[in-house]
Amino acid sequence: MGTRYSDHNVKHLKSTTDEHTFNEYVFPDMKIGFEIHRMHVRSAKSTWYYPSHEHPLYEINLVTRGKQVFYIQGERYELEEGDLVLIRPGDVHSSSSLENSKEGFNYFCVHFNIDDKLLLPYFKKTKDTFYHANSMLTRSIRPLLDRLVNFSQQSKINFTDKMNLHSIMFELLAITVSCLEKDQQKLGKISEQTFKVAYQIAEEIDQLIRKPSHEDDILESVVRIEEIANHLDISVSYCNKVFNKVFDMSPRQYVTFRKLNDSKSLLVQEKYSIEQIAFMMGYHDSSHFSRQFKRWTGLSPSQYRETQHSIPEMGES
Repeated sequence: MGTRYSDHNVKHLKSTTDEHTFNEYVFPDMKIGFEIHRMHVRSAKSTWYYPSHEHPLYEINLVTRGKQVFYIQGERYELEEGDLVLIRPGDVHSSSSLENSKEGFNYFCVHFNIDDKLLLPYFKKTKDTFYHANSMLTRSIRPLLDRLVNFSQQSKINFTDKMNLHSIMFELLAITVSCLEKDQQKLGKISEQTFKVAYQIAEEIDQLIRKPSHEDDILESVVRIEEIANHLDISVSYCNKVFNKVFDMSPRQYVTFRKLNDSKSLLVQEKYSIEQIAFMMGYHDSSHFSRQFKRWTGLSPSQYRETQHSIPEMGES
């Protein structure tokens, strides 16, 4: 991806240095960030149970002792020591100890959110949720998960600890993507150029997605794919084809995905009011945002927020 120089002075400086340069290798600009939520270690009794719910975060759950049962999107998974599940945003899931068991279990869990453009191509093309202790993914990331377990058990962490935690998470995500990529024959056939163009399209969408929309706008018309294709000097058909190949969804479906997931992520944060979130998501008023959100989910923003803060844990841990 070529470097863009938006500042006139920078362009001028580059032009004056070119004639004095033998070779130049410019790494593309990057902006990567993530959030960690509810990272914890728990020793649960045999009576422990967490009701069915969903959230806008990725989740990794590792069993460190005993057996734990998960129901994810209607499928049952029985986890033993060393097994893990990888849960995607929006997956409906619940968990408990093994039925009729008198033994409890220990587990580690971390929820995180990261720029979807990075993980989405890999997670969309695999339906795998359960990973056995001896799977390539589990064996590769287990040492990093163990380090996160140690962080979870610390009563206090300083600035250096936080930086180390960021480093562990980035390494964990990189290894996870690498393992998923190896498991996906189809992804291996996608060229670097195809990935590059698809990411450029996604970046264009992300930049436009929060521009104010009017009451009579439909979601798809706010981000016009024709304008993005024209800006990137490619045809609309090629734009759709490339994007579908990498992200396994159309650009318009991606618009809905990002709007919905970003809205959910903001709604679980009590510091933002519904009105503030509506403005952050590009709506002129909260009523327009509320109507659109209810069309997506069947719930109003306030109802969704309530569901995320009213899920009780059954049994003592």
